[in-house]
Amino acid sequence: MDKIRRVIAGIDETGKSVFVSDGEVRAVAPPILGGAKLIDLFGTDEIPTVPNDGGHDETRRYFPGTPEGFRYTLFSYPPQGHVVVPDDLEKAIADSARLAPGLEDAVSQPDGWHYTATVDLEYVIEGEFTLYLDDGASKVLRKGDCIVHCGEKHSWVNEGTTQATMLLTFIGARQDVSRFKKWAIKTQTV
Repeated sequence: MDKIRRVIAGIDETGKSVFVSDGEVRAVAPPILGGAKLIDLFGTDEIPTVPNDGGHDETRRYFPGTPEGFRYTLFSYPPQGHVVVPDDLEKAIADSARLAPGLEDAVSQPDGWHYTATVDLEYVIEGEFTLYLDDGASKVLRKGDCIVHCGEKHSWVNEGTTQATMLLTFIGARQDVSRFKKWAIKTQTV
């Protein structure tokens, strides 16, 4: 998964429905993710008003920075034996922040443990992912399975033999910092 065609439709200034754009969106491979690829498709940090012109900020942060925000993205992860752990963690975090700004807000360790101030709706398109929770529990999700994350700390591993891909929608949420105390994410506001 190196690219995907993205078509955006909206409304022009005369009120007519139009195709706003039709083009390829390329994947990025942030080093902190050890070989995983991300394709950021669409999102905003404001409550959308429709109809609109289909515009969006291509430079926005990877995760929503406000409870009103959302993101729509693809995530592709190599089998566990193909994951590359960065030698220089500081450089990997800096390079990842350049490729997917804001990814480092949640994912800053090569072991992949993270949580976000979002509700995540995720659907496995191909392959399989093993989801680990910090209480020690795990579940394998395969093609056609979905998961709803409600702010829990988790980690993904592809214990299969082929690349695994998920479609992700992150919905901004209010974070109850009392549940995570000092580990609470410092969200960016717009």
